[in-house]
Amino acid sequence: MLRSTAGRSNRRLRRNRGPCLIGEYSFRGDDAGLPNTHGAGPRTPTQRERAEGFTRYTTAALRHPALIGYHWFVHADQPAQGRWDGEDSNYGVVTIEDEVYPELTQAMTALNAAAERIHAQTAPVLA
Repeated sequence: MLRSTAGRSNRRLRRNRGPCLIGEYSFRGDDAGLPNTHGAGPRTPTQRERAEGFTRYTTAALRHPALIGYHWFVHADQPAQGRWDGEDSNYGVVTIEDEVYPELTQAMTALNAAAERIHAQTAPVLA
């Protein structure tokens, strides 16, 4: 499932001729103790696989020359009973008690430190 999501996004990026900003993407881990029944985005069995999904997807996006940025949705998890629209998922880099998901935050720290280098290695967009 994670590979197919990245594949669809890469096809869209290849067709794009202008600047691209990826807004509100995430992966949900089923081991977080949340229902994960409402909301979008791929589900993974573990936080480790969630972090791997982030790394694969974001690295692929960084390799596209038109990418100008990306935005993770959202800082903190949603409550198990759901928020105003019913979303009840493990989207955060922290729990609703502000406890860090170390696998994800370590992956984000490492990839964000390398982001400029990865992006600079891409071929320029031809006009």
